[in-house]
Amino acid sequence: MALQSSFKSGATAALEKPKRFRSLASRLIAVGIGQVLLIALTAVIVFIAEGPREEGNPDERLDAATVAKLESLVDDRDTLGVALEELRGDRIEVSLYDDNKVLLASNVDPPLAAPERPKHDGPPPPHDGGPPREHRRHGPHNFILPFHPHGARGLLVARGVHGGPPGMLGPLLTLVLGFVILVGGAIIVARWIVRPIERLTRTARTLGAGDLSARSRLDRRDEIGELGARVDEMAERIQGLLYTEKELLANVAHELRTPLARIGVALDLAGEGDAAAARASLAEIAVDVSELETIVDDILTAMRFEIVGSAGAKLPLRRAVVPPAEIAAAAADRMHARHARRALTVTVGDDLPPIHVDPMLLRRVIDNLLQNAHKYTPDHEQPIELEVARCDAGVVFEVRDHGLGISAEDLPRVFTAFFRGDRSRSRETGGVGLGLTLAKRIVEAHGGTIEVASQHGKGTTVRVTIPAA
Repeated sequence: MALQSSFKSGATAALEKPKRFRSLASRLIAVGIGQVLLIALTAVIVFIAEGPREEGNPDERLDAATVAKLESLVDDRDTLGVALEELRGDRIEVSLYDDNKVLLASNVDPPLAAPERPKHDGPPPPHDGGPPREHRRHGPHNFILPFHPHGARGLLVARGVHGGPPGMLGPLLTLVLGFVILVGGAIIVARWIVRPIERLTRTARTLGAGDLSARSRLDRRDEIGELGARVDEMAERIQGLLYTEKELLANVAHELRTPLARIGVALDLAGEGDAAAARASLAEIAVDVSELETIVDDILTAMRFEIVGSAGAKLPLRRAVVPPAEIAAAAADRMHARHARRALTVTVGDDLPPIHVDPMLLRRVIDNLLQNAHKYTPDHEQPIELEVARCDAGVVFEVRDHGLGISAEDLPRVFTAFFRGDRSRSRETGGVGLGLTLAKRIVEAHGGTIEVASQHGKGTTVRVTIPAA
């Protein structure tokens, strides 16, 4: 029997997750962006560590002492080559020329070109090892310095250069670190996606095997967490449906047992020829048959409500404009006829507006509330109160009793189909647990509300509000 709507309020309230959650897609995008930034940062760091160094500065490196040293080493070509290679290591290229612009030595191939310059007569000025000699820039890069090997005039042509391009170590290191970053991101994504999916798979497999207590219990705020919450909610509803079906069978079996036993006794007496005893049982059999008809009618009505609700349609109502006092009087008459010993107080307010309702269904609601009040008030001397009053929204039907009351833990479930707070299933409190469920659906179909307030051991008050016509 599909009565899922009766469990939406309980299961959904227990398992509902906050609607605001972080998207898994946004997390994956963030991981991808983070990986790209890390790889770029790694490449920059490797490039800085392994990339070209800055240009050498001849102004700082070629001071007067260095130039004098080179002048003194012109005849010692090996030592001069070592000195030039040191300058090469400092990213300075040097070419030495005599006064006829004949190349003496160079640490670069091809050598730096010697500029044209006018010849000078007379001996070169002596060099005393003091401050650097004056030099001038020739072109955008080359520096020209006087050079006097063996006292003759010459030229020293120099320029600063950048370090050489990085080798294969930099790109290889970048590739390795990038691979490590990608693997780390894949592991993070796998933990976010694969593990919860495996957990959901195990939960679904356990549910399919018949263990309806299995839950995924994923504590997440993304799409997978939402899916886990919906799976747990579905399992909760299925478990609740199976429980109510079992409770329905138990209630129906309990309600059928006594009347069927009485009918069987009457048939046995009639078969034995004791017609007087059989006739004496007919009155009780008629009451039992009436109760059986009520049970079957409640179940069929509940099914009709369920089918109409699942199809998205509204319950068809045969509406008529009736005075509220007429509904209350009819319900009170039926209550007196059924339970003559029960004290019933009816209070009807003045100037009540008419209501546009289905009279038969609304009378059924009031009858059910009065019947419940009678069942759960064992002391027949305690009166039941029915009050009809005007309110802003329309008319209020209020039924009060001073009976057993409803416990705080059972109060939220009183409108659940097949739920009964009294587990004893005594004859006086019989039923299958559909009365308040049907009452709630009928009242809501009329656009009204129904509320229950109760204290265990002190009684119960039910308020039904119906809009005015």
